Amino acid sequence: MSVVIPVRNEEKNIPELIERLTTTMREMELTYEFIFVTDINIDRTFDVLRKCHANDDKVKVIKLAGGMGQHIAVVAGLDSTEGNCVVLMDGDLQDYPEDIPKLYSRMLNGFDVVYGIKEKKNDSMIRNIFSKVFVRIMNRLSHHRVEHNTSMFRIMSRRTVDQLHRFRENEQSLTGLIALIGFPTDKVLVTSGERQAGETKYSFISQVNLAISFLLSFSTKPLRMISILGFVVSALSFLYLGFVVIQVLIAGTAVMGWPTLVVLMTFLGGIQLLALGVIGEYISRIFIESKRRPIYIVEEKIGITK
Repeated sequence: MSVVIPVRNEEKNIPELIERLTTTMREMELTYEFIFVTDINIDRTFDVLRKCHANDDKVKVIKLAGGMGQHIAVVAGLDSTEGNCVVLMDGDLQDYPEDIPKLYSRMLNGFDVVYGIKEKKNDSMIRNIFSKVFVRIMNRLSHHRVEHNTSMFRIMSRRTVDQLHRFRENEQSLTGLIALIGFPTDKVLVTSGERQAGETKYSFISQVNLAISFLLSFSTKPLRMISILGFVVSALSFLYLGFVVIQVLIAGTAVMGWPTLVVLMTFLGGIQLLALGVIGEYISRIFIESKRRPIYIVEEKIGITK
């Protein structure tokens, strides 16, 4: 079993995480490896990982050059795994290593992907509300369903990981890609842990950016919505034109509509800018992907030969 863990500024959580993971793996009586992937840190995360590898060669480390983000870090880890099954989890102890046997046991029943559903989310009320709204919007607009209270925590079969290797997109959204593959999937209830040290790496703005990236990567519905909106606005403008003509024929005077004209011009200008913005987001992704640049660059590997 391979366990891939992206970490950033988690020096205080890593020793306990490795200890609990090791205990869990030994109880499961499996051959295992822990692959930690990191990049830019403002603490001693990489030095702690180097020391942990010196004490236990099951701990392996990949250091990426530049801040590539969590999903790209996971991709780098997946590219180096050797296990017949792979667990993805966060390194902040909010995912319990003790829940891995639940995922593994369920996978043995014929599922290629088993992800954890949190009992509850230990976030603020505002974050929880945003999360629920985000999930509803994604399920309405995206071609793939998103579950509420899910996280990175999941187990995947080797053939699922092999299929993920085929996707080399610069803006990766692993949740959507795994759903796109479509292998048998199930879910289990897992423990909602609390961060023991450090701070969350996902601000509200980061969550919004992640939501936008997911939507644009897996749906063309925003473009369809713009077309529909343009048709509706055009239809309303023709109806208003008919109203003006009737008003002139009956009353003999044109409608006094300076405020109406200003509102309509402002509304149409906003619609045009919105449409251009959405189209621009899609074009920017085409531009980035067409360059065929490597999605990550490895600065250093420790204990990894693959």
